[in-house]
Amino acid sequence: MKKTIMNLAVALVGLFGTTSANAIVYFQSDFNGLSEQATSINGGALTLSAYGLPITWGMVRDNALTIYGGNPHNGANSARLTGLGAELAAGNSLLRMTGQYRTKSGSNGDPWAQSAQIQFQNNTDFFSYNAITVSSSTLDWTNFILDLDLAGLGTPHLATINLNFYLAGNNAGEFQIDNLKVETIAVAAIPEPSVASLLGFGVLGLVATRFRRRS
Repeated sequence: MKKTIMNLAVALVGLFGTTSANAIVYFQSDFNGLSEQATSINGGALTLSAYGLPITWGMVRDNALTIYGGNPHNGANSARLTGLGAELAAGNSLLRMTGQYRTKSGSNGDPWAQSAQIQFQNNTDFFSYNAITVSSSTLDWTNFILDLDLAGLGTPHLATINLNFYLAGNNAGEFQIDNLKVETIAVAAIPEPSVASLLGFGVLGLVATRFRRRS
């Protein structure tokens, strides 16, 4: 009986779960040990490069990717992600970016007065496919997840995606990213809620019936 219940429990977990098997990692870095003068950061298949001013400051501070205020559209981005069409064909239909962010006051002590974005960007026409906007001061590290459904994009767009991190104003403040990872993930099919509910109730009914018969 216990074995039967365990088998049913495993089946339910599989029914409602997703999987990250066969994930392809495009970028991963904790930014530790990098020079504060660095204007490019390699994370594996992708390299982040600084743009805007003052890039002569570099883009690493406190062992984190750091974007400085003071100039409009100051930030860092990557080259295009390649091979996403093949990843989608292999069933890896989700592009996921994870990490942490926080805001800091300006180097002169002025409080945060910026708007920052973490983006999957079209690097031909420079619009955002999906983004997280940070418009208020966040002094503690905050975890984030940014997903992009590759199956929902047209084929030409699979060859125009890059990473982009930027400040949208010229006010005081800095924006930092840490423990950054970008990967493709295979997402298991998830049943419609009504179907899943019926299956779940059916399994529970079978378990209850077995208990009654044993007693």
